[in-house]
Amino acid sequence: MTVVVLGAGRGIGREITRQLVAEGRRVRAVTRSGGVPEGAQDVRADLMDRAATVEAVRGASVIHLAANVPYTSWVDMLPTISGNVIVGAETVGAKLVLADNLYAYGPVSGPITEETPERPVGPKEKLRSTLGKRLRQASVPIVLSRSSDYYGPGGVGSLPGELVLKPLARGKQPMWFGPLDVPHTFAYLADTARAQIVLGDDARADGRSWHTPAAETLSVRDFIGLVGRVVGNARKPLRLPRSTVTVGALFDKRLRGMGELGHQQSKPWVVDHSAFEKTFGPLPVTPHEKAVRRTAEWYRTTA
Repeated sequence: MTVVVLGAGRGIGREITRQLVAEGRRVRAVTRSGGVPEGAQDVRADLMDRAATVEAVRGASVIHLAANVPYTSWVDMLPTISGNVIVGAETVGAKLVLADNLYAYGPVSGPITEETPERPVGPKEKLRSTLGKRLRQASVPIVLSRSSDYYGPGGVGSLPGELVLKPLARGKQPMWFGPLDVPHTFAYLADTARAQIVLGDDARADGRSWHTPAAETLSVRDFIGLVGRVVGNARKPLRLPRSTVTVGALFDKRLRGMGELGHQQSKPWVVDHSAFEKTFGPLPVTPHEKAVRRTAEWYRTTA
């Protein structure tokens, strides 16, 4: 049986591919430009092209949709990509697992569980909620694998990675948007990938969303302090006001659209993954200290 990973060249898709290959599984790694883990079948396809997408997933038993696009292209590209992948999954009769985030819930009060109502407010939150609903209407088994902010080797563009781990690992000062003493769940990329593989392999996961396990929730200040101790560069974080995002977006398109997500940094963002462990058993997660050490080493050796 073939497992197809869409978006296998970076981030969560690459890590899912790497772990599947390490298990000796038959993996087709689909990207637009290559650069996939050794041992996977390297297939090039543009997921904006329906025919190319269907051909890329032909013969799949499970499809992991981990492809993503820049914030500024979400509205223009994600509906088309997800629509093409749904058609591909239905054409070949494959289970579809989406590497999802928590945006669909919108602003929340209290710990986030899979039963938390989806009340999206901003455009990106509404888009993620709509995409999830669209997937649930597919005629094949689907799973939404939802993770909080993750960090780890290969986690390019992640908030904790870019603002905290990368600068501290390279001897610079960390930054954060929002209060430092609010709790925030940070996940490790390899653990998130492992959880998604479990969801793809187990029929009990079908038809709903799941929160992937992560190490203990810390305050942002404590997380930054832990990173500083591990990498030997304990520095006081630079607290950036929310206005920085608004002004910065005028010059850096990567910041455009982040303003609507400010509640994720200004209020407690605590993710409950107990449903996963009650159903599939405990998933050994990497302690933050070990995960930070591995991630810092990756940043130090990556240009």
